[in-house]
Amino acid sequence: MNRYMNFRIFILFIAIGFLSSCAIFQKKNALNSQAFPPDETVSLIILQVNDFYEIAALDHGQVGGAARIASVRNKLLQENPNVLTVMAGDFLSPSLIGTLKWEGERIKGKQMVDVMNLVGFDLVTFGNHEFDIDEASLQKRINESSFEWVSSNVQQVVNETKQPFYKEVNGHKTAIPEIRILPFSNKNGAVLKIGIVAPCLPANKVNFVNYKDVFQSVSMALTSLSNTTDLQIALSHLNMEDDIKMAKLNPALDLIMGGHEHENMKHQIGPTVLTKADANAKSVYVHRISYNVTSKKSSIISSLVKLDESIVPDAEVAQLVSKWKGIENKVIREMGFDPEEELVSLHEPYDARELTLRNKPAAFCEMISKAMLVSTKKNADAAIMNSGSVRVDDMLSGKLSQYDILRALPYGGSIVELDITGALLKKVLDIGWANQGSGGYLQWAQISRTKNAEWLIHGEVLNSQKSYHIAVNDFLLTGLEKNLDFLTPKNPEITNVSQISTYLATDLRKDVRLAVIDYLKKGGR
Repeated sequence: MNRYMNFRIFILFIAIGFLSSCAIFQKKNALNSQAFPPDETVSLIILQVNDFYEIAALDHGQVGGAARIASVRNKLLQENPNVLTVMAGDFLSPSLIGTLKWEGERIKGKQMVDVMNLVGFDLVTFGNHEFDIDEASLQKRINESSFEWVSSNVQQVVNETKQPFYKEVNGHKTAIPEIRILPFSNKNGAVLKIGIVAPCLPANKVNFVNYKDVFQSVSMALTSLSNTTDLQIALSHLNMEDDIKMAKLNPALDLIMGGHEHENMKHQIGPTVLTKADANAKSVYVHRISYNVTSKKSSIISSLVKLDESIVPDAEVAQLVSKWKGIENKVIREMGFDPEEELVSLHEPYDARELTLRNKPAAFCEMISKAMLVSTKKNADAAIMNSGSVRVDDMLSGKLSQYDILRALPYGGSIVELDITGALLKKVLDIGWANQGSGGYLQWAQISRTKNAEWLIHGEVLNSQKSYHIAVNDFLLTGLEKNLDFLTPKNPEITNVSQISTYLATDLRKDVRLAVIDYLKKGGR
């Protein structure tokens, strides 16, 4: 019996040893899934940021901020001198500070380029919001950048001619290439060449930009890289569905570092890894790449890193951010706002993400529309706004301040009252509903839509033969919103339009932000 027990114990120890060895192997494998000989291995770390609008930390300094990106980058450089810091589009706009006037001109992303230069970004691509700013300002930002640019399908239109955007330094113009080939080496001279393609979705169709077909452009670019690079990577600003489609069409892609969506995600599409970090640097993705130059085998380990209070901000970058925030604060106060004033403690967050506001009726926009209603001089039947006027693209929680309202509505704008026929109002609402997914999707107060697609105005079925008095944000009345070109004061079915030029200085209709702040301070929700 004792001999039997001893034998069982002996077998048990062997099993434990075997399992421990497996655990150690698995742990080692997780750190470096290919046990490559050091002299034949080139390692690279890519730091991925996307959709970055706020240079300062958010949530009372607890998350995000350029200074935390710099700290992560500095730590990675201590681990490996081969660090590539990239931006997957959307950074020059939108932001509150970008709309402000300083030293005679609008800032329009100047603060972002200044800070990104100091952080040490290496490579960026266009996002759709880069084309929010005018052509001349965009060119200034490109010229001011110390980082490189790449774009596979975006072209500049000059005198009806399509050509690459360019960067001009000291009078010398260099075209932004459709691809980038970046070499990295180890201390023994072994070289890894990565090829970068960079598509952007055609979501912002301004007259100085041409978008070539995304998938055709990427496929052609990858074909040109196939014989000259070891790994192919996309620095992409597409929606998730198109990123997945791109991966399926191009299995040669090893990694897609994406943007546009604002929530972190990671997908495996065949051999391709797709990652997106949280917007506003609430998180970043860190990709550790190992490549064996002899076997041609590679390992990519992608880790999401939360930029929270555990990461101490870089002091030098924090100082530059503080300078820009001081400028912002000064200009805002000169405009008559108190950015630090707390308006309300939210029991539930306001979902002000584009994904929500541009696809369904949202509480945050309803609150803004209610504020518009309250500000009217003649009791309005309803208020309507375009969802694209809200640019914060974030969950607003905790204590809501004047600054939160300002960054949510950076372009401000006046509130206009008008009379409109029921027939035209129905047409506006139908088109606004069909504009789902874009900034032309309409939001409102005292309007609802039944399951049978009937419109209710203040609880009553919309009467096409009736006239309604409504409030709208002034942009909506320019005819520039998607599919609403007929919505202008010249339309004979629109009458009694209030004149912004006659508004007194104390009139809340002069600036929708004043109306919202006043509404919240008086207990409105």
